[in-house]
Amino acid sequence: MTTKQVIQTVLEMPSVDRAELVSVLIDSLDTRPVEEDVALMDEALRRDQAVEEGRAHYLDETDFLRGIHRK
Repeated sequence: MTTKQVIQTVLEMPSVDRAELVSVLIDSLDTRPVEEDVALMDEALRRDQAVEEGRAHYLDETDFLRGIHRK
């Protein structure tokens, strides 16, 4: 079965079944090790604490993009 045939078959499925299939496919793409997820969460918590303590601040979209364009 070709990819186009699979897509056509899937599009004919009920939306509940398609949603389940999407979930399974997305889960199959997540190849990051758990340690990486933990490290990302630790960094997010560290940054949040820095904001709460006044050592850092959040950027709005304009400031964020301005910073990217400067580099």
